[in-house]
Amino acid sequence: MSFDPIVNGALAFLAVLILMALNIPIGISMLIVGFAGFGFIVGFEQAFFILGTAPYEAVSKYSLSVLPFFVLMGNLANRANLSRNLYDAAYAIVGHYKGGLAMSTVGACAGFGMICGSSIATAATMSQMAAPEMRRHGYSDALISGSIASGGTLGIIIPPSVILVIYAYLTEQSVQKLFFAALIPGLIAVVLYMVAIRVYLLIYPDQGGYGNKMPFKERMAALWKVFPIFLIFAIIMGGLYLGFFTATESAAVGVILVLIFIFFRRQLTLEMLKNSVWDTIKTVGALYLIVIGAAVFNVLITVTQLPFTVVDFINDLQLTQVGIILVICAIYLVLGTVMDSLAMLFLTIPVFYPVIADAGIDPIWFGIFAVIVVEFGLISPPVGMNLFVIKGVMQRTPLQTIWFGTLPFLLTDMIRLALIIAFPAICLFLPSLMMS
Repeated sequence: MSFDPIVNGALAFLAVLILMALNIPIGISMLIVGFAGFGFIVGFEQAFFILGTAPYEAVSKYSLSVLPFFVLMGNLANRANLSRNLYDAAYAIVGHYKGGLAMSTVGACAGFGMICGSSIATAATMSQMAAPEMRRHGYSDALISGSIASGGTLGIIIPPSVILVIYAYLTEQSVQKLFFAALIPGLIAVVLYMVAIRVYLLIYPDQGGYGNKMPFKERMAALWKVFPIFLIFAIIMGGLYLGFFTATESAAVGVILVLIFIFFRRQLTLEMLKNSVWDTIKTVGALYLIVIGAAVFNVLITVTQLPFTVVDFINDLQLTQVGIILVICAIYLVLGTVMDSLAMLFLTIPVFYPVIADAGIDPIWFGIFAVIVVEFGLISPPVGMNLFVIKGVMQRTPLQTIWFGTLPFLLTDMIRLALIIAFPAICLFLPSLMMS
């Protein structure tokens, strides 16, 4: 086997992609390639030692302890049907306007993202309730699928976000700062998605209708039902901002508050609790398997010296910070067409992070940039996961129609990306104000 860093690194990534193409999970693929590659380069005795130590070191890090709590909070909220309340509240505010149902979907996705943290879960939940409602009011399949799929991506940018926790783990950055850095870009996404809906209906006025205008009392009742959800979010983020508790402590507080909320609504049952815990175990177990695979694979990447070789190559090109960001963005856009968001993050961050660190690019800002770019992959063909979630609900709708429906929202995502590149303070303003 060649010991050239570029060749060895390229072979390692190619091997992972081939295994993934054979339908082997990303975590196992990285584990196999990391172990085998390290064995060929260094020796299998040392490889078995790495296989025995790296998994424990990977999953025992305190920064990952936040994951089970946030996942459990999302599962409890989902089983308590809080998504329905959020959709009803958004419908009460804007549902009666032209395109209001699509905007309600985006707003509900943003609200559900505050307690879920998963894009796919957000898209799956909202598609089941929003799609029939919009279809009944004369919305086209393209607009229905586009608004749900794109709104679903808000689950990974609006805190608490699972993927931001993973990025913090990979780069040893502050989860708290990443959460606050994501707030303004998340709000901008909501606004731009709603603008995209309005512009789309100006061009195609026959593809969306009006919902029913609710009486004032019913609007207030719908808003009152979701007030506790926003209160929980405010307590979590406020506690983080003021330094009252860590990210893990805030997640535990969030779980307790959701449980109290569900209890007083008389929805809490032993069966719900058991199923929520079981779903959490399965989800977190799958995430930890990816973390373990990434830990072993990253040892191989370090041995190949690929990250340092890439840093030297970029330095030789003498690119500006913007130039480096544009190159990374182009790579992510290509990878997003064939890989899911977590796979992209785990495979690329060990290589890209030394590059951006050497270039003096703020790692908190880069975390938000990376999450926004991998969002593209969730709604871009051919393997956008949110697209297939929508396809599972709208089985009679051709995939081509679903893809067409996401195009206006992809355009607004590019506008948002351009804004944070041009004005980094959009991401860095709130973290700079945080109490230490």
